[in-house]
Amino acid sequence: MGNACAWWRARWSFVRWERMYAVQVQRMHARRSEANAQGGVMSGPSESGSEPHAGTRGGAGESMQAAARRGVLSRVAGWVATPGAGVFLLGAALAFGVLGASDKIGLALRTMKQDNTIRVKGVAELDVTSDRGSWWTSVSGRAATLAEADAARESAMAALRAFIEAKGFTADELTTGSVSISKVYKRDEKGNATNELEAYVLSQSLGVRSSKLEVIRTAATEVTGALVKLGFEASTGTPSFTVSTIEKTKLELLEKATANAYERAQTLARGSGSAVGGLVSASQGVYQIVSRGSSSSSDYGEYDTDAIDKTARVVVTLEYAVR
Repeated sequence: MGNACAWWRARWSFVRWERMYAVQVQRMHARRSEANAQGGVMSGPSESGSEPHAGTRGGAGESMQAAARRGVLSRVAGWVATPGAGVFLLGAALAFGVLGASDKIGLALRTMKQDNTIRVKGVAELDVTSDRGSWWTSVSGRAATLAEADAARESAMAALRAFIEAKGFTADELTTGSVSISKVYKRDEKGNATNELEAYVLSQSLGVRSSKLEVIRTAATEVTGALVKLGFEASTGTPSFTVSTIEKTKLELLEKATANAYERAQTLARGSGSAVGGLVSASQGVYQIVSRGSSSSSDYGEYDTDAIDKTARVVVTLEYAVR
């Protein structure tokens, strides 16, 4: 009831103000009309009919422009004085005010929504062991003729294959690479290459893919010395050890990291007297597969292939609503 009375009092005050404003506008309009009439008599032509001088023409033009401006103002003032114009202006002002307030209200609601969330990180680690290994070794034969170089290559390859088979690897675990040929040219006294051919070099690689990881690691450290003793050159690569079940490991890590993040969110919420609500957003970090005991990390992910024993790690970021 009190609110209704206050509204009617405000409405009556506005109507009184509107009427007073209309009276003032009408009086002002009458004064301006009287002034325009007087200005027209003063700026008229002379009775003799002669042409007015330049100063008189200039004053007449200025009076006409001023009269046009006053005419526009008079029409605006007349519209304002009409019944209902004040209500229209009041409604327009209220509409613009509501539009401006709506932006502020929306911003406040968004801020409240942001303030009523909690963001946490979840971490999970899992020790994994490689189950597949690969390793490549290359041998070569060098001679003045192509046939002699190829024969030297075959002898070196036979020695390499015998060494690897002696370690217990079967033919199914071996992969033979293609033969590459290169030419070596003689050099002059200044060390510059000439067009005179000195020798042919034929190279070939032999690869091992097996689950016998420890055997691969031992053979990789012994092969070069064993072939050198037989008179052959050998170039061995670093063995690579991988985990074939890595995709299954990733899913398990994600589940553990998510549970870890939720537990952290509950701890923080309880400490502030709140409760964890629904999940708002989630993002997954990169996977890190490092040698066991290593603290190495990379923003782009890491996959260590040198170690047999590894640790897989993942980080997730979760955002929960707070009640």
